[in-house]
Amino acid sequence: MVSAGRGFDPYSRRVLIHRLHGQQVLVYQEVVVVVVVVVVVVVVVVVVEVVVVVVVVVVVVVVVVVVVLVVVVVVVVVVVVVVVLVVVVDN
Repeated sequence: MVSAGRGFDPYSRRVLIHRLHGQQVLVYQEVVVVVVVVVVVVVVVVVVEVVVVVVVVVVVVVVVVVVVLVVVVVVVVVVVVVVVLVVVVDN
């Protein structure tokens, strides 16, 4: 049964959407389900891609920070060793 020009008719399996240019637009229930499924899949794929990009960016930033810290520590250790060697050799 279709009420007030809109709704679902369980006998014909059609959804009455609305009037378009004075014509009633009928869409089969399967088409509506397919459209909804496609929209949900697209949204899920976009969300997953955004999450993957964010995770990759975070991992890259962490790796860069760790590499910079390691380089700084190595430079400091080398400078300290050189200074100690210079002081020991001078004595």
